Amino acid sequence: MAARNSNGKPAPEKAVLYLRMSSAKQDKSIGDQRVELTTLAQRKGYSVLREYVDEAISGDDTERRPEFLRLRQDCENGPDFGTILVWDQDRLSRNDPLEIGYWLKPIRDAGVVVETPQGRVDWDTLGGRLIYLISQEMKHDYLRSLSRNVSRGLLAEARRDKHRGTGGKDPFGYWTDETGTVVVNSDEAAVVRKIFEWYVKPGSSLRSIASRLNAAGIKTRRGTPWKQTSVRRILRNPKYTGCYLRFRYLSGKYFGVSGGEIVTRNKADKTVEVEPLLVPGNHTPIIPQELFDQVQRKLDQAQKWTARRDAYQYVFRGLIFCGDCKRVMQGGSVRHDPQRHNYLCKTYHSGGKAACYCNTIDEDHLLACVRRKLDERYFGETAIERMRTTIKQAQAEAAEPVSPVDERHLRKRIEALDQQIDAGAERVFSAPEALVPKLYAKLEKLRQDRDQLQRQLDAVGRTEKRSAQERDQEVEAALDALRRLRETLDAAGPEDLREYLRKIVVRIELEFTHRQDGKLTRNSCTGGEILVRPDAGLGSLMFPHARCWPRGCGPAGPSHRVACGTQCPTSYSGMLPGPACERQSLARIRHPDAHTIGPACEHPPTGRDPARAGRCPRPQASGRPGGRRRCP
Repeated sequence: MAARNSNGKPAPEKAVLYLRMSSAKQDKSIGDQRVELTTLAQRKGYSVLREYVDEAISGDDTERRPEFLRLRQDCENGPDFGTILVWDQDRLSRNDPLEIGYWLKPIRDAGVVVETPQGRVDWDTLGGRLIYLISQEMKHDYLRSLSRNVSRGLLAEARRDKHRGTGGKDPFGYWTDETGTVVVNSDEAAVVRKIFEWYVKPGSSLRSIASRLNAAGIKTRRGTPWKQTSVRRILRNPKYTGCYLRFRYLSGKYFGVSGGEIVTRNKADKTVEVEPLLVPGNHTPIIPQELFDQVQRKLDQAQKWTARRDAYQYVFRGLIFCGDCKRVMQGGSVRHDPQRHNYLCKTYHSGGKAACYCNTIDEDHLLACVRRKLDERYFGETAIERMRTTIKQAQAEAAEPVSPVDERHLRKRIEALDQQIDAGAERVFSAPEALVPKLYAKLEKLRQDRDQLQRQLDAVGRTEKRSAQERDQEVEAALDALRRLRETLDAAGPEDLREYLRKIVVRIELEFTHRQDGKLTRNSCTGGEILVRPDAGLGSLMFPHARCWPRGCGPAGPSHRVACGTQCPTSYSGMLPGPACERQSLARIRHPDAHTIGPACEHPPTGRDPARAGRCPRPQASGRPGGRRRCP
């Protein structure tokens, strides 16, 4: 029965409006659709709840229409309306019939109907569906024809003697006025000339140019800092020689232009670079052709040199982070020694010294330091002895004798459950069919409880049968496996070693100091932190059971500040890390030349400065903020 108002009259059916226009040039179409659909709602007696509006989005770009997706989701969640009013069925979608079914099925399944000024869309009868599909195919074919006509028009315009603009979007240094004439932006053109002139100089690179531009406070046209990619984009653009450039990339949903011809494309095809259409002498050049060709040769040579390098598997790829900018450090080889590999701050690599410091660290030195720390905390004899003690304590607790009363209690509970299971199985045969699923569920729960009690009883028997010698042999077997793991790490190649480290280490953050030496800035790695996975199963080997180690301190160091930043006590159970502190697995690392951490400095004196005789050549920051640097 239809809903009625308090006066007894039928309540108006609830409806929503869906409005869409395809381009920004159709500003009035949304208003026109709204007026016509509002009139339709009044004539049909609909109560309009709300509107869904997608502006300047094509009909076959369904996944990019947020309001249509919201309308579709509302239908899936249970709509509060029964009708969708649209100006035409192509407002919902211009997809082909195979795609349209995917997008409209939730609307139909929810029982919502679609109505246009021409009438209601019939999805329920065979004739209605055939008419809808034929109409939808015609509307989709309109899009394909439009795409082909646009491609043909662009190609014809590019072949004319007189062109409008530079061909597509104007690059940095140019702009097109209302008449289509290309005008040189003098300020930006000066920057473009500098970029080309800097690059042809010996020793210059994309990164150094980006750094110089950022240091000078020059921004891109978008107002963002310069990067290697933005510099390369300018150096590769032939428009700066006065050429009209068109169809450099093969794009388009249905048709595109390649080699001066219109080719068919699919929506899933990727955009690829093809032979473009170049028309020289179209506008005023900023860069002479000779300089442009010289830059292209240098770029090609740099690209070939990059491709010739071996694909070395960096051990710490994605694990090392710069302590200054907090971004990842990327691997690279030393130019004068390709066999050596180091890690460089990625921010500095892309933006130069205006973005961050030139922080680097040698891979071999860092690997030796990390291995030493893992030995101290995991694989060393001290750590293994700590593990032996922990395991034996756990075994001793598990081996505590069970009283006969407890064992008899377990057996009685198992017997009682067996009786309940047998009785329940008999009831299943005589129970009504509607109750059988519930009885089966209860039987399964009883079986699970019975199996758990049986495992407890079996564990009591095994504990009684195992001797102390057998338990010691089990402990030694586990420790031998840990030693073999250490040998495996020593023999592993870079790729395997990286996979092993990723199972233990989450992040390594390095700290650097910076000292001005004339015009140069000396950057030195002074230490850092290793963040270990809490689920690595070795957290209790890293720190004492009472609390986390202080940052920068070992077993003999003071306890002024714990690694997580709070004096949080941490409890451990067996080999698992305590849940109270998420950062309890932070371990301090030191400079590769440093030795073990302790109260006494083990750094050898430099012997270079008599005034510093007997003082640590690599002091470490104190635990308090702003404190003096000291030797640990």
